[in-house]
Amino acid sequence: GRSTVTLLPALKERLSVIGENIRLARLRRRLSAEQISERAGITRPTLRGIERGDPSVSFGAYANVFFCLG
Repeated sequence: GRSTVTLLPALKERLSVIGENIRLARLRRRLSAEQISERAGITRPTLRGIERGDPSVSFGAYANVFFCLG
């Protein structure tokens, strides 16, 4: 079966802040979720997870989004 990882509250909060900052950066650049997900090579639900600070999203997906946002 799958194992679950319990995050420390501080780490969970930081991921939420990072996700919100990514969302705000995307909106400031007037880019849609569809545009960023296509450029980053991820699905829209994955981008949604990133913007929510989902810890199950791979770091590579986060890095692709960072690269697309400059």
